[in-house]
Amino acid sequence: MRYCLSVALLFCAGTVSAQPLSLEEALRAADAHSPRLAAQRHALSAAEHQSARAGELPDPRLKLGIENLPVSGPDRYRYGADSMTAGVVGVAQEFPNTAKREARRLRAERMRDVESAGLHASRTALHRDVAAAWLELHFASAAHDALERLGRRIALQADAVPSAIARGRQSSTEALVLRQAREEVNDRLIDQDRLLARARIALAALIGEDAQRALAAPPDTAALPQPVDVLLARSSEQPQLRVLERREALARAEVDMARSERRTDWMLEVEYGQRAPYFDNMLSVMVSFPLSLRREQRQDREIAARLAELEQARAMQEDGRRMREAELRGWIADFEAAARRAARYESVSLPLARERSAAAQAAYRGGRGELGAVLEAERSIAEAELAMLQALTERAKAWASLAFLLGREAP
Repeated sequence: MRYCLSVALLFCAGTVSAQPLSLEEALRAADAHSPRLAAQRHALSAAEHQSARAGELPDPRLKLGIENLPVSGPDRYRYGADSMTAGVVGVAQEFPNTAKREARRLRAERMRDVESAGLHASRTALHRDVAAAWLELHFASAAHDALERLGRRIALQADAVPSAIARGRQSSTEALVLRQAREEVNDRLIDQDRLLARARIALAALIGEDAQRALAAPPDTAALPQPVDVLLARSSEQPQLRVLERREALARAEVDMARSERRTDWMLEVEYGQRAPYFDNMLSVMVSFPLSLRREQRQDREIAARLAELEQARAMQEDGRRMREAELRGWIADFEAAARRAARYESVSLPLARERSAAAQAAYRGGRGELGAVLEAERSIAEAELAMLQALTERAKAWASLAFLLGREAP
């Protein structure tokens, strides 16, 4: 019974692992196993911890020592001989100004916002890469199938060669032409195997071992995920632009932080001097303030530097907006052009190639045509199929870029 149960479990595991890999499964695998996302999550976690402590006061300082110990005269190095000598224990606490503490807290929050937006942008880019790699693998496999169909058609012609030669309908030269055509197809299949392997390797780099599974049916890439006007109107919502917006907000927080340096901090020190049993113990309380000398050479220059960085962030945001909008329009143009090409191949080129092949086959069977014309017609079908698959691949990649333009919410 244990043996039967083990065999059944192994069979079930093999059945599950053999299930086709859908695009949605590939996206979930990427979310779970991507080092890129893991690194960004750790960055966000670090920023959250920094944000939680940013507004806290600095740690107090414990002071231990001896004050006013004689080092000359008859009482040198004698503790208790002089009334000013005391063993001191004290506590010092620095109090940054309120504006500085608030600026630190706000800067930490803005850094957390940058990392959060960066995580969403990284996840969006990862999904786009996974979708493109998955679709590339799908169409590379379809192109491999198209070449195999061409090889089978040529093989059917080659199988009829011996009997045709025996009847005097074909010559040995035509047999060599068929062999050469088969070898050309085999050579192209070897190269397509290479492309197929590279496509699978690219997908495996993103999702892991699941890339070795067969692929499920692809999503419908014939229509845009959203109308063109909607995509253009929401161009500013792209996650990469949100990162630049958060960086500008962080730069503004850095300016506030620099301005807070112009306000005065203060420090409180409390010391207890132990002089007993020889003299009375004493308590000291002191308040200290930093002196902001040459403010125009220090604090003002720091503020100017942070203002320059703010202008840099604004310029980078505007540049990113323009580049992202141009990239979006480029994807739309790629999609529309590839869709038109695929439609022409499907409605015009492929039917013409099939009609040409049928006519060449009929002429050859009737003794009015040549084998070379038949082979050329078969090649034209395969070339039209491969060209259509190339157009479909380009359309699918543009579709993937547009479908994952704004990203998805994290699970």
